[in-house]
Amino acid sequence: MAASKPRLSMGDRLLVNLVGTLGPIVVRLLGASWRVRVANPELLESVRERSSGIVFAFWHGQLLPLEYIYRGLNVQVLSSWHRDGEMSARLMTALGYGVVRGSPSRGSARGLMRMLAKAVEGLDLAITPDGPRGPARTVKRGIFYIAEKSGSPIVPVGVAASPARRLSSWDGFVVPLPFSRVAVVYGDPIAPDPAAPFDEKAADLARCLDALTEEAERIARGL
Repeated sequence: MAASKPRLSMGDRLLVNLVGTLGPIVVRLLGASWRVRVANPELLESVRERSSGIVFAFWHGQLLPLEYIYRGLNVQVLSSWHRDGEMSARLMTALGYGVVRGSPSRGSARGLMRMLAKAVEGLDLAITPDGPRGPARTVKRGIFYIAEKSGSPIVPVGVAASPARRLSSWDGFVVPLPFSRVAVVYGDPIAPDPAAPFDEKAADLARCLDALTEEAERIARGL
């Protein structure tokens, strides 16, 4: 039996509507001022030649710059039914993303299967392997399940900005300031490997994302 959609309080509904209306405007205005540099674009082009769909992986705290940079490309993202997920869904839809609904506490299997269906269709997915609630920079199983069942490669991405504000949230959410330098760094694609132990795959992906983030930080600071 399908889980029912949780009801939001009046205050939460007002907040969701406010974010859904003003959020896309703020992101577009802020992002338009950034100076964006993409490193290793040839890696992505090479994957595109061999695969119809890609699973992009990056840490949850790096979400905001990517929301702007990849707007309008119908990349598929997972969002919960709860207040924060509803705000995210409204924002991402307005920015031209496909939103798949699911939740870490309700409907998680359904959300995972819907994301898998999108990957099988050949669409690109964006997955934060430590989201939506952490622990920060700890890889969970879902990204490997989707990649292995769909045959889609995982492309790790590191993101950084300077100057930027880091929020005191569980993920250290990064907010690039106006006119910031924003760096996006692609890593080598990771082929699906169902035979490899999860702990090994998770550790390798975490190390890769951390290394790409460090490289992005050097680029953003102009080092």
